[in-house]
Amino acid sequence: MKKYKSIIFLSFLFLVSCTKDFEEINSNPNSPEKITTPGVLFTNIIRGSVNDNFSSAYRMGVIAGDMNYNNFSGDFNNWVRADASGLFLWKYYDYIRDLNEVIAIADAGEMGNYKGVALVLRSWMFQNLTDLYGPVPFREAAKAKLEGINNPKYEQQQVIYEGLLADLEEASALLGSTSEKIEGDILFNGDISRWKKFSTGLMIRLLMRQSKQVDPSAALTAILNNPDKYPLFTSNADQAALNYIADSDGNSSPLFTRSASDYVTSTRVSKNLVDNLEMLNDPRLPVYALPTQASVVGTNPDPADFDYIGGVNGNGPLIDPGNYSTPGMLWAPRSYSPDWASRDAAQGIILTYSEEQFNLAEAAEKGYIPGGSAAAEDHYLNGIEDQFAYYAGRVGTRYENSYLKLKGEDVIPDNSYYTQPAVAYSGTQAEKLEKIARQKWLSLYFVGYEAWFEWRRTGFPEIVIGTQGPGYIARRALYPADETRINVNNYNQAVQWLGADDLKTRVWWDK
Repeated sequence: MKKYKSIIFLSFLFLVSCTKDFEEINSNPNSPEKITTPGVLFTNIIRGSVNDNFSSAYRMGVIAGDMNYNNFSGDFNNWVRADASGLFLWKYYDYIRDLNEVIAIADAGEMGNYKGVALVLRSWMFQNLTDLYGPVPFREAAKAKLEGINNPKYEQQQVIYEGLLADLEEASALLGSTSEKIEGDILFNGDISRWKKFSTGLMIRLLMRQSKQVDPSAALTAILNNPDKYPLFTSNADQAALNYIADSDGNSSPLFTRSASDYVTSTRVSKNLVDNLEMLNDPRLPVYALPTQASVVGTNPDPADFDYIGGVNGNGPLIDPGNYSTPGMLWAPRSYSPDWASRDAAQGIILTYSEEQFNLAEAAEKGYIPGGSAAAEDHYLNGIEDQFAYYAGRVGTRYENSYLKLKGEDVIPDNSYYTQPAVAYSGTQAEKLEKIARQKWLSLYFVGYEAWFEWRRTGFPEIVIGTQGPGYIARRALYPADETRINVNNYNQAVQWLGADDLKTRVWWDK
């Protein structure tokens, strides 16, 4: 009997010991509640969100903005609801959930730099989401774990914009207020001054995008009058763009490892893009597009004989894809061009110096900021010149020994580019604004959905509606199918605000 009592007693001690240690043994040391340095989350957040933006630009963004051609994507009948989560960035809520964790940890540890960075990244993601859809879950979004909110409320776009500007205002005050080094920052390598510039540029983007609804004059003037708190980008060298790594497939440009089938069969530059570049005699044409396969003849072809031809979205399949131009070599996959494709030639662009300058040019021309047309012209020319300098740097010496014979210096135009009537900053105010809009649109190639967003806001450049499409250009994306089932009450409220969950419905700033 004593033997059995001993066994029972020992078993009891074992169970008590196991129960005591169970929580520790079965806890994930990398779960957010165990994290004291939130930077461990940043690398995946930055890489994932920027790559999604890059890939979405290729698959939908520059096609929606009529910069690339794809028969499937260019026919808006095929923008189906089930694709929204993958193609239209709804998965950003996964990254927002992690950023909410970073903010909670930073608040608890009084880490202003970490919170500031998280607020800037989160604001950029929300900006994409609301500009794609209109009303979206905002303050309650991605808080199932933190606050037990499983069905977050949608908020109207004007409320979201107010909230984003407030968050960026807070970020501008927080960044540099504490001394902790930002770990895991693969975007700016912990450079707080560049995060502050990114925050400023994003504020200016938001202010100009909503400018049809809210006068941005006071906010823009306050920004320009306080450069210490709101520093601007100084060139493409400090803009928000992720550098890819030349010796690592896992950290290369997202298109580098893709199949060449899109380049060979379906994706081409658009006629709209080629026509605008050729009208301007713009040296970015051989950067943005490759010559047609049919015009590259012989073992040592002459670039003077190359043809650049784009397709019209919604006009049906191309009869002979070899007679049309693919996107340029910077974005080519390895399987398409093993000798000249590059892991790191392209960047994952979020927000550029040139975009900021074009925004300020428009603001000055419209009288939102001081300086009038003279200041507008300065910003306008800064934006154009930096674009050429940027692409000259990306091209460098990569392709001078290829059949393209393209060198970085070839991308820099002579002065006649700036004096031609379609570029020179002259004419009526409407003509000047159209020139700003065209150059800004050209600068937004492969910058997520931004070219489409800006076309929706400005109407420039003109987009030709394909004869086999639905007869319109989409003004927004459809909500994901899961929202219509799982979050149905809040989804219905959003639809009521919009008027219809329809591709033709305009969002608040697009009225």
